[in-house]
Amino acid sequence: MHGLRHTSATVLISEDVDVRTVSARLGHAQTSTTMNIYAHSLKESDKKAADKLDKLFNTQVQKQTVTK
Repeated sequence: MHGLRHTSATVLISEDVDVRTVSARLGHAQTSTTMNIYAHSLKESDKKAADKLDKLFNTQVQKQTVTK
């Protein structure tokens, strides 16, 4: 059961479900508990978010350069 619990939390985090929701589903009283246990997944999720923003901004800059 513990393995399924961990897998569930890791999958939810990797699918960009916010930590507060994941924490509530796990029954953690504080999101810091979830963040401490699943820090490795949260770091990967943060990297994905940064990559998405980078791609978005670079696309916008390229569009502006082309239209000038």
